[in-house]
Amino acid sequence: SSHAEVDETILREPVNRELYIRYLVTTYGFVAPVERALSTTPGLDRYVDMRRFNKEELIRRDLLALRSTPRQIVGLPMCSVPLFDRPAQALGWAYFIERSTLSHNALFRHFAGALPGDVAFASSYLKCYFGAVGEMWRGFGDSLDAFSRQPETQPGLVVDSAKAAFRAYAAWSESTVL
Repeated sequence: SSHAEVDETILREPVNRELYIRYLVTTYGFVAPVERALSTTPGLDRYVDMRRFNKEELIRRDLLALRSTPRQIVGLPMCSVPLFDRPAQALGWAYFIERSTLSHNALFRHFAGALPGDVAFASSYLKCYFGAVGEMWRGFGDSLDAFSRQPETQPGLVVDSAKAAFRAYAAWSESTVL
């Protein structure tokens, strides 16, 4: 299952508040553990600006704006994600999260068209790179390029890790029933 397939499924469903909350909860349950694993990866900060991995907090803000309580958010189910001992693994999983931002504008329009009030106050995540999605994606690509030029690079491991992230998300999104 690719991002495009997941996004197309969401874009086909009739929008209501519950769908938007389910989207945020499912995304949070994947992004939060991945970002936590990224934050503890030795040496990752040499290749990528770690400030880009704050999406967990943005989704949390959106859920709070939609009247979830902090206790409810802490109790949300989380996907099991490996810890990364090398930047190559982390960059593969980071690729999945960064790639997903390319569909944020379409998802924002989709949800905001049906839920303008809710989405106006609860779209920090979908607007994380608002107006700069292409620039941020190119910046991440530049990070991958810089990493690939290092002598210790294992490009196959980055690709394998990205594929593992896609598989994990597909399984996670299929199993998460709220």
